[in-house]
Amino acid sequence: MKLFKLFLLFSLPTLFLFSCSKSSNDQQIEISGQEFHTGSYIQNGDTLNSKNKSNGRAIKGTLKAGQTYYLSSDYAAATINAGDTLVIQSGVKVYIVGPASGASAIGTQEHAPGIMVNGTLLSLGTKQAPNLFTVQNTALKSDPTKDPQNPNTDPAFKGYWGGIQGGNNSGDIILKWTRLEYLGGLTPANSPTRATLASYGVFFQNPKANLVVEDCWLYGSHDDMLRVAGGKYEIMRNTFEKVGFIAGECVNIKSGSVGDIAYNVAVGGTGNCFKSANAGGLSPQANMTCYNNTMISGGYRQQKAGEGGSLDFENGGRGLAYNNIIVNCAYGLSVLGGAGTTPAADTANIKYGYTYNYGDNIAITTQFLPSGFITKVQTGDINGGNKTTPGANNPQFVNYPLPAPANTDFISADFVGNYNFRLQSNSPAVGKGYTGFSPYAVVKVDKVFGATEITPPGKDIGAYQMDGTGNQH
Repeated sequence: MKLFKLFLLFSLPTLFLFSCSKSSNDQQIEISGQEFHTGSYIQNGDTLNSKNKSNGRAIKGTLKAGQTYYLSSDYAAATINAGDTLVIQSGVKVYIVGPASGASAIGTQEHAPGIMVNGTLLSLGTKQAPNLFTVQNTALKSDPTKDPQNPNTDPAFKGYWGGIQGGNNSGDIILKWTRLEYLGGLTPANSPTRATLASYGVFFQNPKANLVVEDCWLYGSHDDMLRVAGGKYEIMRNTFEKVGFIAGECVNIKSGSVGDIAYNVAVGGTGNCFKSANAGGLSPQANMTCYNNTMISGGYRQQKAGEGGSLDFENGGRGLAYNNIIVNCAYGLSVLGGAGTTPAADTANIKYGYTYNYGDNIAITTQFLPSGFITKVQTGDINGGNKTTPGANNPQFVNYPLPAPANTDFISADFVGNYNFRLQSNSPAVGKGYTGFSPYAVVKVDKVFGATEITPPGKDIGAYQMDGTGNQH
């Protein structure tokens, strides 16, 4: 885990004023230097949710840069009402407080605190001052000095809070340079998103609105970390660590969702790292352009046999997948052709290639083209076939042991630690990427209200580029 130094960004003299419409309410919005705010500042040290478990506390306005706030495990969710906006300036810390050791673990906490978004949420952390959502009690946290830890006892999978849940008609959810930890708490019986089940870390479901998750660090979830069940999305340059206990994808794309997933690092995911499946019955069809990602040791805690590991297209899902590195995952890129009970992917509208597969043993290399799927070797693939010799074409990361030590248990090889997944100059992945396609770029580029940057396809395979672009963690 990385420690970030937080500091306040000083306002510049120039002040820009403009107005925008949120539902039926007009709000005056102010940008002062690099710190954006709307409405009133919420008091430092405030508890954002309420003891009123029937409807929680309505919150709007601004969490001020560098200050600290709380979500109580004894309270209902904090709610951003339709037409309202909550802005989280840089360097803000939000602590989940109250749970005793194990008391709020998944399956025992009916009212895990979280944020319900029916309006608009803007978390505007920066590289120098990221925002942080985590449990306050350090005794409840994973100890990175003990990694690899047994997933059955690792606190990363306990689900101490309910994450960020978008309503059916929510506004945009924009998360920039924000670290979210220990997600997946049990939802209450009256939850409009997923009653009495483990919550998704971030859930978004409005096909007319925008989800941006960029440069974030997403650590520890009981089920899916990001589920997009409707929406225009840009998911770029994030790091996913310890996602899913016995099921759950890093990013799970459903019907009504179109966008880009690029330059992400996913380590130790349980299900697929990135999945496109057109379940849900919404329009438009589930569609993802998935490029220049790096996936390590995924798919080993998944309870469903023959499923999970890296990239997956199934159940009418469509999209593109290029320039991805898949290292020691249980299964390679999966395109379902209709076998079994799950419907086939939209195979006529799927293109993929320039995939870099690496495996330490026969069990891995014989699933580069997963059994029961119709994935084929494509142009530009490195180690594309199931007859690849174990250990061939080491991608030459700056700091990561390959082949893995003989006693490595891939089930618990789910942590980033001090590893560095950038490429050495002699890596076979350098200069082997494909740039002859374009991202969907369905979300506008905007410092506050959109994607800061939609990074185009890279000439090097994987999440890190030799020119310094791509993932910034």
